[in-house]
Amino acid sequence: MLKKLPSNKRASQIGGLCGYNPPPIFYGDIFVGRTQTKPKMVNVDFVAGIDTAGNAEWMRRAVSENLAWQQGMNAATGRKDQIQPAHAGTDGSVAEESNFSWTQDEEEIELTVPITTEAGSIVNKKEIKVIYKPKVVAVSYKSEEVVRVSLYESVDVDGCTWTLNNDKTRLIITCEKIDSGKIWPRIG
Repeated sequence: MLKKLPSNKRASQIGGLCGYNPPPIFYGDIFVGRTQTKPKMVNVDFVAGIDTAGNAEWMRRAVSENLAWQQGMNAATGRKDQIQPAHAGTDGSVAEESNFSWTQDEEEIELTVPITTEAGSIVNKKEIKVIYKPKVVAVSYKSEEVVRVSLYESVDVDGCTWTLNNDKTRLIITCEKIDSGKIWPRIG
């Protein structure tokens, strides 16, 4: 991820088949190894087609083994019934920042920026200015900057749009990612 390698969907799928929920997101090339621990620890070979199939016996067994390990870790740390956290802004969850919130999927990010007005006044769309740059989105209202968001990776400035929500209290900004297929670990 730090080297900005593409996500490895096949490795993430294997993680999901092994019981991780949500499946972890892996980046770049992945090495999958297997060991036997009794009577002593040794490496065990994979048999292509059998051990790499989605219904392989070791994958089915991994679900309960990983669940038991996670429950053991939760007990050791005093946490109850926790699952692995998803990346920020994914799986329908909203990542909250100080003056905006955001969500993402593999194709785009969506920023939600509150627009405040004087009591009783209505937001004037003509007073909103949104500037899109490959790695920055800036929002101004009545010539005052509301928010400037530095982005983790580049967006396609021609694929960015904005709209007001129904009660005109929030600006919804949608930006297409240049490298679609990547989940960002953070917004900036």
